[in-house]
Amino acid sequence: MDCKDLMIGDLVYIHEPECKGHRIDSIDELDGQVGADGEVYDECDIRPIPLTEEILEKNGFKKVNMTVDGDYRHYHLHGVCISWEEQSGFWYGEGDIEFKYVHQLQHLLRLCGIEKEIEL
Repeated sequence: MDCKDLMIGDLVYIHEPECKGHRIDSIDELDGQVGADGEVYDECDIRPIPLTEEILEKNGFKKVNMTVDGDYRHYHLHGVCISWEEQSGFWYGEGDIEFKYVHQLQHLLRLCGIEKEIEL
């Protein structure tokens, strides 16, 4: 994972996805290293956390507008609407911003002015 895609406070896996999420507390783009929990890791040790509907719901997003066959949904939180479709995944707006990972959701919320600690 490229550390240039990260921001301070982002949640990522370090080493294996089975590990709990870690919050990034420093980024050194020149050396390709990030800090988390007082340790420094190479960007090759960092893995993005896949975004799931369960993570959205656990963090207060409300599911609305589900189609009859369940292949399309909207999730709302503080005026932000995230859409999900079985074939294309998650997106914001009119399909302009697609995302797959928790750190991308964190960036979207920050851009919308929403300070929210994401729980895994």
